[in-house]
Amino acid sequence: MAAPSEYILALGTNVGDRQHNLSRAREGIARFATIVAESAILETWPILIRAQGRFLNQAVRISTTLEPQALLAEVLSLEKQIGRQKRIKNGPREIDIDIIWSSLGRVNLPNLVIPHPYNRAREWVRQFMRELKADAIDETGVSWSAIQGRSVMNVHDFTKKKAAGEKITVVTCYDFAFSRLIARTSVDAILVGDSLGNVIQGQPNTIPVSVDDMVYHGKIVRRGAPQAFIVVDMPFMSYQTSVEEALRNAGRIVKETGADAVKLEGGANIAAQVRALTESGIPVMGHLGLTPQSLLAFGGYKVQGKTTAAAQKLIDDAKLLEQSGAFAIVLEMIPAALTAQVSQSLSIPTIGIGAGEKADGQVLVLNDLLGLDPDFAPKFVRKYADLSSSVLSALENYAADVRTGKFPGEKESFS
Repeated sequence: MAAPSEYILALGTNVGDRQHNLSRAREGIARFATIVAESAILETWPILIRAQGRFLNQAVRISTTLEPQALLAEVLSLEKQIGRQKRIKNGPREIDIDIIWSSLGRVNLPNLVIPHPYNRAREWVRQFMRELKADAIDETGVSWSAIQGRSVMNVHDFTKKKAAGEKITVVTCYDFAFSRLIARTSVDAILVGDSLGNVIQGQPNTIPVSVDDMVYHGKIVRRGAPQAFIVVDMPFMSYQTSVEEALRNAGRIVKETGADAVKLEGGANIAAQVRALTESGIPVMGHLGLTPQSLLAFGGYKVQGKTTAAAQKLIDDAKLLEQSGAFAIVLEMIPAALTAQVSQSLSIPTIGIGAGEKADGQVLVLNDLLGLDPDFAPKFVRKYADLSSSVLSALENYAADVRTGKFPGEKESFS
């Protein structure tokens, strides 16, 4: 007889008597497995389709000799017994039972993937994993006890995280493919930056980027991460000339991209725009220090706020942005000690890039932290991967296989 394996099953219901549905699910599971532990029951907001009732969610840790495919068959049969009806994807459910973890490690079958690919993007799943199996390792090799963050952020959560002493994680992304991957992680927010001028368009700076560019990239990032908190940069000269111009362009960006907020560069010179946008219902993230749209005035990419006068002006600008309604401020390429001063002087969080560890959060461009450009290595970037080498190797292997007739083979051909 096979040795028993452990699994964690996540249960969810938002149709009918939810407590009764969970009870029936637990009773049904006990017929084909031993329930080792049960999590607390949480009420959660639905994901993706918000116009439906809230869910009750719970997880159970089980022990069984069933193989993954046989366990899936039992789970699907139990869902049917409880009365689950076929509706639209991500819609209301009498019961939903997902196999989210297994002691067998990674399972990759045509109709079953364990760990569940969206585990880390679901805050309540992360809570259940910490509760039931905190020492478990997820598919990326990280302990569940170390995975934190909110799956669905809103503008007020930024200040709450600062007050709680929780660091905020932001990643700059420009496309659908990568935003889909970010959506599977515990990263707090996505910035669609006008740095796409450099990274995507190959421009020497961000100045040529247009509102049309930002709308296009904002749309496709939102398509890949439909529930993420997304901030879209307002490009050069789309807000500086007048409050009216700022309102018109910010309104278009939010309406057409589905962004949660916009980001503006500057301090006292754009305070009126920040105030007008926030009063109109458009959340604003500020940006001080090395503001790339002012590159020509700065004379290049240089650390800002190094003199006493410049540091004081930056502190004053940060306070003014907060007073004008900004919910967070990016601090770029300023001394670490100044970052500490600014962060301590504000109730809203600071998000650093090249600003030291005392910021309330950090932002990096995804392409940079993945090491996609071997020739770009500024001091403030830490490369968590070396994808440029992997890409070059894959391309050369592909080219060699084509030239030698090894690709396509029988596996990649149709009969």
